[in-house]
Amino acid sequence: QDAGCRRVLFAASRGDMPGGRFPSNAIRTAKYTLFTFVPLNLMEQMMKLANVYFVFVALLLILGKYASLYAVSAEPMSTLFPLLALMSTCAALALVEDRQRSRADSRANGQQARNIVVGGERKVHLGTVQWKDIAVGDILVVRDAEELPADVVPLACSGVDGVCYVSTANLDGETNLKVKRVVPAAQAALCGDMPDSACAPPLLNQAVDRLPALAGEILAEAPSRSIHCFSGALRLGTGDARRRHPLGADNILLRGTQLRNTAWLFGVVVYTGPDTRMAMNSYATPSKLAKLDQVVNRIMVVALALQIGLSLVSVSMYVGYNSFFRTLWYVHPEGSDASLFVLPGWCAYFFTFFIIYSSLIPIALYGSFEVCNYVQAYFIQNDLRMYDEEQDCPAMVRSANLCHELGQVSYVFSDKTGTLTRNVMDLKRISVAGQVFGEVTEAPGFDGADQLRNASRQDAHTANAAEAFLEVLAVSHTVVASTDKQGRAKYEAESPDEGALVEAAKVMGWDFRGRIGKATCVAVGPSGALRHYDVLAVNAFTSARKRMSVVVRTPTGEIALLVKGADNVVFERAASVEAGLQAHLDEFASQGLRTLVLARRTLGAQEFADWQAAHQRAELAVQDREGRLAEVAERLEVRLEVVGATAIEDKLQEGVAETIESIRVAGIKLWVLTGDKLETARNIGYSTKVLSDDMEVMVFDCAPEIEADALAAELAAARAATAAFAAEEGASMGPPRQAALMVTGSTLQRLEDYGFEQGFLEVATQCRVVIACRVSPLQKAWLVRLVQQGVLPRPVTLSIGDGANDVPMIQAAQVGVGICGREGRQAVNAADFSVAQFRFLKYLLLVHGRLNYRRACKFLLFSFWKNALLVFLLFYYQFLAGFSGTNLFESNTWGSWNVVHTWPIVATAVFDRDVEDKQALAHPELYESGRLGLGLNLAKMVEAVASALVHASITFAVMMLSFGEGNPTRRNDYFTFGSSIFTWLVFQVNYRVLFVTSTINSIWIGVVVFASVLMWVVGLAVLSRVPWLSTQGPWLHNVDVAMVQDPLFWIGLLAVPALSMTVDAFKALLILEFFPDRKGLRLERLALKINRGRLHSRPTRE
Repeated sequence: QDAGCRRVLFAASRGDMPGGRFPSNAIRTAKYTLFTFVPLNLMEQMMKLANVYFVFVALLLILGKYASLYAVSAEPMSTLFPLLALMSTCAALALVEDRQRSRADSRANGQQARNIVVGGERKVHLGTVQWKDIAVGDILVVRDAEELPADVVPLACSGVDGVCYVSTANLDGETNLKVKRVVPAAQAALCGDMPDSACAPPLLNQAVDRLPALAGEILAEAPSRSIHCFSGALRLGTGDARRRHPLGADNILLRGTQLRNTAWLFGVVVYTGPDTRMAMNSYATPSKLAKLDQVVNRIMVVALALQIGLSLVSVSMYVGYNSFFRTLWYVHPEGSDASLFVLPGWCAYFFTFFIIYSSLIPIALYGSFEVCNYVQAYFIQNDLRMYDEEQDCPAMVRSANLCHELGQVSYVFSDKTGTLTRNVMDLKRISVAGQVFGEVTEAPGFDGADQLRNASRQDAHTANAAEAFLEVLAVSHTVVASTDKQGRAKYEAESPDEGALVEAAKVMGWDFRGRIGKATCVAVGPSGALRHYDVLAVNAFTSARKRMSVVVRTPTGEIALLVKGADNVVFERAASVEAGLQAHLDEFASQGLRTLVLARRTLGAQEFADWQAAHQRAELAVQDREGRLAEVAERLEVRLEVVGATAIEDKLQEGVAETIESIRVAGIKLWVLTGDKLETARNIGYSTKVLSDDMEVMVFDCAPEIEADALAAELAAARAATAAFAAEEGASMGPPRQAALMVTGSTLQRLEDYGFEQGFLEVATQCRVVIACRVSPLQKAWLVRLVQQGVLPRPVTLSIGDGANDVPMIQAAQVGVGICGREGRQAVNAADFSVAQFRFLKYLLLVHGRLNYRRACKFLLFSFWKNALLVFLLFYYQFLAGFSGTNLFESNTWGSWNVVHTWPIVATAVFDRDVEDKQALAHPELYESGRLGLGLNLAKMVEAVASALVHASITFAVMMLSFGEGNPTRRNDYFTFGSSIFTWLVFQVNYRVLFVTSTINSIWIGVVVFASVLMWVVGLAVLSRVPWLSTQGPWLHNVDVAMVQDPLFWIGLLAVPALSMTVDAFKALLILEFFPDRKGLRLERLALKINRGRLHSRPTRE
C-alpha cells in the first residue's frame, strides 16, 4: 500500500473495506465551471503578451484621462473596446467548446450499468447504477457488445473455461479482438459443475446465486498508464484456506473496451474515474509553438523597441523646441503647460507619445490569425485528393495553429511498417533444413507449400525439420480462432505478422483450430488429425525482448519450449546455427522481406519444475512483474535449436516512391526509423527511392562491445567522407555525389553512452538520407530531439507514423502526422495532422503547407506594414502639431484602424494562390521559400518597415501639397482634415492588399469592399450624425459632407494610391529582374514555354 498498491474486497468480504479511499467514477474533461470560467479564461488570455501590452496601454489612457499625469489625445475605449471585443470572442469560443465537452461528460456519466448487490433481505440481486456512481469493489454485469464502464477484473463469464473477448478499438484503435481470461479458480467456484450447453441467462443466474458464498480480495498495482501491463493477485476463500492466484494483463478488462463474442461477464471494479487506464491515457497532445509564432514574437519585440525609439525622438524634439512651440496660440492657447501635469514634462510627454504610437503593434493580430488558421484547416480537411475511399478516411487537423508550419519542414522522420508499407503481411519464403521454399510473387499467400511437401516425402531429415518448423509456427502464438457473421472461420491476431504466419501454417497443413481451456488444438495433415498442445507458460513478446516463446506439453508428453523472434536475438541464444541460414536471411532481406527465426528446445521435467516455480513467483509479484517475468524467461531461452526462418512481405503503399522523390527534390531531408534489420531496410530504401544509385551509403553497424576510441575513429572517417562529398559538390561541374547514412540501434546506444551525439549529428546532417535500423520507440524520439536541438538554425521537423510505437516520435517533432493504419489510432490521436496514406504527405506539404506559409507571411508582414504606415504618418504630423502629442485622427477613427481595416488581408491570407497546385507538385523546388524561412524574417520585416516609411512619406507629401496652406474653398477644420487623410489611408491599404494578392475572387472583393471601404464610409456617416458616439461629437457634425465637397480630397484620394503603386511596381520590377526567387524564375520559364508554343502553332504560308 505504501507503493500505491490497493486492496479491493468484494462479495462477502465487501463490508470490511473502508469507503472514501478511491476517486469517483465520474469522468470530467470540461475545463471550466460556473465559478472558474472568468478567472481561468482571463488567466489564459493574459498569457498572450499582446493582450498584456494592450491592457497596459488602456491603463495608460485611463490614468492620462482621469489622473492628469500626462496628456492623452484618445479615449480609453478606443483601445479597450477592440481589446474587450477580441477577448470576449475568444472567451465565447472557449466556452462553446467547453460546453460541448461538458455535455459529453454528462452523457457518459449518466449511462446505466447493471450491478450485483450482495447482502440485505434478498441476499443477492441484480440492480442498476449510473456510471458516475460506480465504486471500487462493485460487481458489474456486462453483456455482449456492451462497453466497460470501469476497469474490471472478471470473476465469471459465459465463455468456455473462462475465456472472453474484447475489442479495444475505443482505447487504442486496434481492430483485432483481444483474449481475456477469468482466473480458473473463480470460474470454477461460480460456474463449475454447470453444463456448457446451458443457455446464457440461466447460467448467469446460477453464477450470481453462488456469489454470496464467495469471499475474496484483489491486490492490484497502483494506477498506471500502461494498457498492456497489469500486476495483481486474487485471493479466494477465508482463513488458512485462502489461496493467491496471479493476475496479469489478460485478467483485466479496461474501461472503454467492448465485450465481444461473449454472452455475459461479471467482475470486480478495481479502478474508477481518473485511475482507469483510459482516463490516464487521455492526455492532450503537447502544446507546440509554431516557428512562425516565434518569429512573430521576436518581431513584436522589435516593434516595441521601434515604438519606444519613436517616443524618445518625439520627446527629444519636444524638449528641444518646446520654448518655440509654446508661443504658438493654436498649440498652447494658454501660453504654458508646465503646471498641467503631475509628472515632469519630458516624462509626461513620453507616455503621451507612447500611447499615440501604440498602434504599431496590431491588436487584432492574434484573433485574425486564428481565423486564417481555422479556414486553412478547413481546406485541408475537405481536400478530396487526400480522402481515402477504401478506409473512408479524410485528412484531419488537430492543431490548426501549425497549418503554416507544414510549409517550413526541413526534416521528415518516417516509420516504415504501415507508413511506407501497407502493413498487410504475406508469408512468401521460408528456410527449412538448409533449403528455401516459396517465391515472391504478386499473388497473395505462400506458394511453396507443395514444394515443401514434395521435399518432405523424398527426405526424412527434411520431413522432421519441416514438422519441427511447422509446430513452432502453428503453436507458438496468441492468435484466437473465431467466426465472422457468415459463420466462416477467421483468425484474430494481435499483430499482422502473427496472423500471416498462422494462415501460412494452415496452407502448409498445420491448421490452428482454436483453444480448449489452456490447450491449443491443431489439425495436422490431409486427414486433419487433431493434436492438443497443453500450454504451460507463455513468455510474451515485448519490444525489448524482440521474441516470444511458449512452453507446451506435446501430444507425446514431451515438454518443449517453442520460440520465434528476431534473428540476432535468437542467434545469441542458439546452441548452433546452420551455415546456410544466414545466407538465406541475407537473401530474404535483399528482397525487402521481414524475417523471423524459429527455434525450440526440449525441457527436462525437473528443469521445467524449477523454472515454473520461479515463473509463478514472478507472476505473483505486484510490482515490476514484467521485468521479473522477462528475467525468468531469459533463463529458459538458452541453448536453442534453430529450426528455420520465415520471410514476410509487407508491400509498399501506393505512390510512396513518387512522394519520397518529391520530398527530396523539395530539399527536405528524410530519415527512416524502423525496427527492421539493416539489409531489409537497405532494400526497402532502394525500392522506395529513399536511396538512389548515385548515393554513397555509409553504414554504422558497430558491435555492442566497441570501445570509445574505435567508435570515435569511425566517426572521424565518416566526417572526412562527408566533407569530401561537400568539396566535390562545390568544385565539380557535374552532378554531385550524395551521402546516405545507415545506422543501427545498438550503435546509437553506444554513441549516446560515450557522449558522441554531436559528432554523429554533424555526420548525419551532411547526409541526404539517414536510415536507422533496429531502433526502439524511445530511440526514434531521441533522434528527433537530437536534430531539433542540435541543428542551427533550429529546423522544423515532421514525424509520420501509424502505430503506438510511433507516438513518442510524433510528439517529439514540431509537426506530428499520424497514418490511419492497421496498427490502431494511437498515432492519429497523438498527432497534429492525420492522413490515410503516406502519399498524401505530398499534398499536405507541397500544396497546403507551401500555400499556408506564403499566406501567413503575407498576412503578418502586411499587418505590421499597415500599422507602421499609420504610426509614421502620426510621427510626421507631430512636426506640424509642435510635438504636443495631438492625434491626427478622432479617437474612434484611430481605434478602428486595428479592427475594421484588418479584414482585407485576412481574405488574402485565406484565398491567395500564386501558382496552380499542379505546378507546385510538378516543381517541388518551389518549396524552398518556407524551408529556408525566406518569407518572414528580420530582413523582410525591415523591408516592410522601410516600405511603410516610404508610403507614409508619400501620404504626408500629398497632404502638405493639398492642405498645407489652408483650403480656401471649404472650412479647414481639424476633424475634416483628419477624416480626409484617414480615408486616403483606407484606400491606400486596400490598394496595397490588391497589389500583394496573386489571385482575386468574388469573396475577396466582397470582403475588401464591405468589410473595409464600405464600413468606413458608413461609420463616418454615422459618427458625423450621432453626437453621443464621441466626446468630440459636436465638432464632427457633417464632417463627411465637408470632406466629399472638397476637390482636393478627391485629388488626394487618387494621387496617394497612384504614387504608392508606382513605387511598389518599380521595386517589384527591380526584384524580379535582378533578385528573382525560384517562383519568379519558374513562372518566367513557364511563360516563355507558353509563348513558344503559340509561336510554333501559328499557320505558315506555303
